[in-house]
Amino acid sequence: MKTLSIKQPFASLIAHGIKNIENRSWRTKFRGRIYIHASVATVFDAFMPIPIRDSGVTVNEWLVRNGYEWNYNNIPHSAIIGEVDIIDCVINHQSIWAEKSGEFPTYNWVLANSVSYDEPILNVKGKLSFWEFNKPIV
Repeated sequence: MKTLSIKQPFASLIAHGIKNIENRSWRTKFRGRIYIHASVATVFDAFMPIPIRDSGVTVNEWLVRNGYEWNYNNIPHSAIIGEVDIIDCVINHQSIWAEKSGEFPTYNWVLANSVSYDEPILNVKGKLSFWEFNKPIV
């Protein structure tokens, strides 16, 4: 199945159905189910006071207000952590998670029907763009 590597904490936010947009510099025509891969990389600023667009709160504040106590050490990295559907690809979506286009377009991939795995598939090396992952049969 197609897989997309996403930096933490955004991969976990998507897998838990909190973040409904993935922002990319490239458009996708793909619609359907993908695996969410939490890359080895982390956006450390996301754990600091960066604002969520038009919400008046930072990512950290939003997480705490909604009962999530995530930090770098308690979210998986280099792992398949869940699945989500890509249902659309637009510019300037109204979601608080959507980045607005500036000089260059920012594509907002609209996501739905997320599932977070209770047991992530660990030690999976990610790749750029979409890539194929064959989930092991247990």
